[in-house]
Amino acid sequence: MSDNHVLSLDFDREYPRIVRGDRIYMYTEDGTEIVDGASGPVLVSLGHGIDEIADAVRDQTKKIAFVHRDDCVTPVLEESCKTFTEASNGDMYATFQVCGGSEANEIAIKLARNYHRFRGDQTKYKIIARWQSYHGSSMGVMAISGFSSRREGYEPYLFEHGHVAPCYCYRCWFGKEPGTCGLECAQAVEDEILAQGPDTVAAFIAEPISGMSLCAAEAHPDYFKRVREICDKYNVLLILDEVMTGWGRTGKMFAYQHYGIVPDMVSTGKAVSGGYYPLAAVSVTKKFYDGYHETGAKFKPGYSWSGNPTGAAAQLAAYKYLNEHDLLENCRVQGEYLKKRISEIAEKHPIMGDIRGKGLMVGIELVKNKETKEPFAPKLGMASQVQDECLEVQNMIIEASSGCFKGTQGDALVISPAFVITKDEVDMIVDKLDKAITAVEERNGVK
Repeated sequence: MSDNHVLSLDFDREYPRIVRGDRIYMYTEDGTEIVDGASGPVLVSLGHGIDEIADAVRDQTKKIAFVHRDDCVTPVLEESCKTFTEASNGDMYATFQVCGGSEANEIAIKLARNYHRFRGDQTKYKIIARWQSYHGSSMGVMAISGFSSRREGYEPYLFEHGHVAPCYCYRCWFGKEPGTCGLECAQAVEDEILAQGPDTVAAFIAEPISGMSLCAAEAHPDYFKRVREICDKYNVLLILDEVMTGWGRTGKMFAYQHYGIVPDMVSTGKAVSGGYYPLAAVSVTKKFYDGYHETGAKFKPGYSWSGNPTGAAAQLAAYKYLNEHDLLENCRVQGEYLKKRISEIAEKHPIMGDIRGKGLMVGIELVKNKETKEPFAPKLGMASQVQDECLEVQNMIIEASSGCFKGTQGDALVISPAFVITKDEVDMIVDKLDKAITAVEERNGVK
């Protein structure tokens, strides 16, 4: 629009002008109802329009909106950080709060470097990551990300510490099947540590369940157990990026709890405040905390807005709402039902290949041939076509991604509604998705 001075992603697109929201619905200026099947995306975990969280933010700002963490601490921040320990069943001991997932992962990198440096391992600085991963948009975490399309154009600014194959069973980079493989994807982590030199590697970072780069791809059940063993063997810290999966999205409070391991650090964001305040965090174990603390070193990360009381108040209210309304269980139950219903309609759609994910984070990989898993030509933008059809015709927002096939090809979608969703609303979302995919198939001559 000529009078719109917002610098949006697409300079020429006219975006829906949203004025209010309620649960899984958003409303435009003219009253059009839009189903938020992406939670904002994957952020407004508890739904729109929750008075209790809005009131908590207002009440805190009336008391005091901001205190600089270098000089003071607030009781509300202390109480908020304590919930991270409670929610992790004691796995995490101390928490550093920031404003977004990119910041959280940047802090994790700095903590990893300082942990080794202050303990006398000056040469351990490298952060090994995976291809087809995404850890944020600032330069440090973009460098460790393996999401080709989001790195494109910024390569001159990015460092390279080593990337390994993802744990991606649908398109295993080693040509194996989950039931008979030797966890070659986990062995690749050890091989890279050895190739880089164990005395240079500070940490390995991964998403326990992939975000938009692989659209909810789940790890092999034993992958992270093996990775944990490898990291311990070489004194390499294990950082799990749960910016998208943390605080209930996968049906457990944290996705690492599906895999029977405990990371040294976990970064969270998005759902941590229910989407009511820009907030993210890095949490560390007691072992990590003690190992850092005993060196006598201080941690000086910067970030003016880190540890602010308003964000802490939003997090406490969101955590309370999540528990009081038993939304973790609802996420698990409705997530299983959503995956089941999507799998059912996939039987009649030629382009719906792999259906994956846990909880209310269900991924759909679109393929030209289900038997061979052949992807569509990138120029077709099949996932984007489905996303556009959902919004423009079905009045529903979902998320689309491309490049899941080694960064160059492959289309996928993520359906991730808020935890308050009902069974009937799951059916409604699947019905809209069914119609959108049908229209895209017909438009592209797919039979």
